[in-house]
Amino acid sequence: MDLNNSFQDIIDFFHANVTQKNEEHTKNDDEIKSLLNYFKACEKFDSEKSVYEICDELSYSSLRKLFNKEISAIYVPNFISTRLCKKIFKNIESDLSSNIWENTDMFQGYGLPVNYMYGPTANECINYFSQVLPIIRKLRSISGGISPVDKLRLELDEIWPEGSTITNDNPFKRKAFVGLTRLMKPEGLVGNKTKKNGLVHIDGPLLRDSEVGTFSSNIYINTPSKGGELCLWDISLTKNNRVKLEKLQKLLDYAFDKNYREDIQNLLQQILPVPIVIKPQNGDLILLNSCQPHAVKGFQKGVRLSMQTFIYHENGKPLQLYS
Repeated sequence: MDLNNSFQDIIDFFHANVTQKNEEHTKNDDEIKSLLNYFKACEKFDSEKSVYEICDELSYSSLRKLFNKEISAIYVPNFISTRLCKKIFKNIESDLSSNIWENTDMFQGYGLPVNYMYGPTANECINYFSQVLPIIRKLRSISGGISPVDKLRLELDEIWPEGSTITNDNPFKRKAFVGLTRLMKPEGLVGNKTKKNGLVHIDGPLLRDSEVGTFSSNIYINTPSKGGELCLWDISLTKNNRVKLEKLQKLLDYAFDKNYREDIQNLLQQILPVPIVIKPQNGDLILLNSCQPHAVKGFQKGVRLSMQTFIYHENGKPLQLYS
């Protein structure tokens, strides 16, 4: 393939924006220290005491509750068969990226995450879009028909009135990747206490209303027998002071900063309310509000493999999917 011709728009984009950076939050030591001091003197955050809904299958009712922030997650046991899980794990284990992801508890991946779309150079962006069809087709082939992510896409499209689609809402108007397969191993867990408690983070702005939101779907292919639970903190946007919430947003922006990660994560565990804890099994599906703090607990044996896709919801528009 002649990459210069197939991806000339990407090359031109990065050439024209060579001095611009991805939406990186420039580290500011003074701001981080100020935030740490502020929260050391604060009481715990109030929770909405929300729940997650266990469903035999996805439904409009459960999706509506999730998008309205009435529940923290939807849990669908046995979304795919354990037999298919074993088949997928066996076939892609050797294809997992040889690159180890740093400063995150996701050790390796089958596919590249969406942040590669934004560089910092054209090569990362080209690699991101080059993977889209080959990986989607391989997962389909392994599955002997539709893949687990295909099933999720179809059900969302059939259930949601405005439907769902793989997003092309990016500077290149190209279809995004969906179904990033992420591997966690004990040796890939970072930090000290975070190896046990997980890395608390958010994937979108904390302060959002029910009109819009970023949600995350995870289909679990392999889970450890002990540990690996999903923790969700349903922070009340009405019971907590607005200034306090804005400062929490800033603190979470630095959640993966390797210089302050341990201090920030320890503090988050102290100031956040008691989490909702879900222990997924092989074949299960969880959809969660990823604009709320969440983390995956550590484990000492086994591996945790899941297929992840983001779902962007905006009232009156099709659901936008990407990984």
